[in-house]
Amino acid sequence: MTSRHASDGGRRGIATWIIVTVVVVVLLAGGITAYLLIVNDDEQSAGACQSQVVLPVVTAPGPAAAITQAATAFDATAPVARSACVSTTVTAMPDDEAATALAADWQPPVGSPPGMWVPASEAALTGLETTDSPLTAGRGNDPLATSPVVLAVHSDDAAAVEAAGLSWAALAEATGPDGSVTLPSGGKLIIALPDPTANRATSYALQSYLAVGTGTQVDAAGVPPRASDLSAIGAGGPPSQPATTQDAMAQLAAGNAGFTAVPVVESDLAAFTATTPGLIAVSPTGGTVGDAVYAVPLTASWVDPTMKDAAAVFLAYLRGAGGDTAFADNGLRVEGQASDNPPVTAIPAGGQDVDAAIAAAIGAPPAG
Repeated sequence: MTSRHASDGGRRGIATWIIVTVVVVVLLAGGITAYLLIVNDDEQSAGACQSQVVLPVVTAPGPAAAITQAATAFDATAPVARSACVSTTVTAMPDDEAATALAADWQPPVGSPPGMWVPASEAALTGLETTDSPLTAGRGNDPLATSPVVLAVHSDDAAAVEAAGLSWAALAEATGPDGSVTLPSGGKLIIALPDPTANRATSYALQSYLAVGTGTQVDAAGVPPRASDLSAIGAGGPPSQPATTQDAMAQLAAGNAGFTAVPVVESDLAAFTATTPGLIAVSPTGGTVGDAVYAVPLTASWVDPTMKDAAAVFLAYLRGAGGDTAFADNGLRVEGQASDNPPVTAIPAGGQDVDAAIAAAIGAPPAG
C-alpha cells in the first residue's frame, strides 16, 4: 500500500498568522528605533545647551557694521560655551567713551557692561591699560582689520587729483587756493578739516602729514613744533568748516560744497557711497594713519567664566573666514586678503592728546 501525500509535487503553504506576526514585529521594532533616535537627539540637544548666555559687545562706530554682521552670522551657527547657548548684542560707542566707562567699572547709566570691546585704535587700548591693565590681559597685538584715511573727492575731480601724484609729504604745497593741484573746473584742491577731536579722519590725515620722515606714531609733544605748517594747511581750507565728516561728504556729493576734498576713513567712505554715489577715494602716497580694529575679551568683575568663554569663541570666529568676510563686506582691509584698494603702509594713530594738539594748531573750535 502506498502512502498518500497532501499533493504530488506541491508545497505546504505558510500559515497566515506567521506572516502577520513577522510584519507586526518589524513595524514595532522600527517604531521603537525611531522613538529612541528622537529621544536621544532631544537629550543631546538639551545636554549641549543647558542654559543661555548673552555676550554684550561694545564696538567703535567705524567697524560697527562689520561687527554686527559678524555677530549675526556667528549667532546663526548656534555657538555653545560651557553648555550654554551663546547669543550676542552689539552696541556702538566712541573709543574714548568706552575706555572711560571701562576704567570706572562701567557704572550706570552707560548700559550693559561688555564681555568684549572692539576699539578702532591701539592708542585707545594702551590708554586704558595704563589705568587698568588686567582688563585686557592676554589680548592679541595685531589688529583684525584696518582702514586707512583717504581723501574723498568728487568723481569729476578724481582723475586730476590722482594724476597729480598727491603725497602726504606735499599736502601743504598741493592744497589751498595757491596749491599745485588744479582741477578740471580750474579750481584748486581745497580740503575741509572738521574738528579733529570729534572727527577722527581729520586727525588721521594731519597725523599722516606729521609722520612723514619718521613713519612712526605721532606724539602730542611733536605737534607744537609743526603748528605753523598745520595752520597753513588749515588756512587753505574753506572759510567755514563743516561740522562733521559726514556733513562734508554730503555737501561734496551734492556739488554745493565750498571745498573740493575731505579726509575720510576708507570704510566710512565705502558705507557712504553705497547709498550716495558721486565721491571717489584718493590715497596720497606715504605712511598712512587709520583705524586698526582689535577685538578684546575682557577680564572684569562682571564677566563670569561662561561669558569669558563665549567671548573667546566669538573672537575665534572673527579671526576666521566669517570675520574676514564681514570686514571685507564693510570696506575694511584684512591682512593677507586680496583688495582692489592701493596698498598703504599703516601708521598707528595717536591718542586723544594728539587730536587736541592738532585741533589747537589748526585753530579748530572746541568740540560741542
